[in-house]
Amino acid sequence: MSTAALVFVYGTLKRGGWNHRWLNGAPCLGAASTVECFSLYAHHYPFLVREPRYPVRGELYAVDAVTLDNLDRLEGHPDDYQRQRIPVRDAEGGMVEAWAYLHSHPEGELLPDGEFLER
Repeated sequence: MSTAALVFVYGTLKRGGWNHRWLNGAPCLGAASTVECFSLYAHHYPFLVREPRYPVRGELYAVDAVTLDNLDRLEGHPDDYQRQRIPVRDAEGGMVEAWAYLHSHPEGELLPDGEFLER
């Protein structure tokens, strides 16, 4: 039996997003937000960048190793997005370490706050 990994998603992997199916039915542990401040850019999909502006809001999932490998392929890790551990505040206000996919440089329009909403 494989150990679950926590993954923070902030874009098209969220419930209702066009890439949500890549989570393979992994349990959603609820709303979450980054503890540190980041910037969120978007054109067709979002880019989480280490520029301190605001906490980013998303969802927390417990995924198995196969799903994590699939997410790495989807996100182009490590050549496009880089999977990194970051502190995340869960729905109850507790702090956990979770994987998140960060981009090395901004692309698209800077979002005014820390949430990506698909249009």
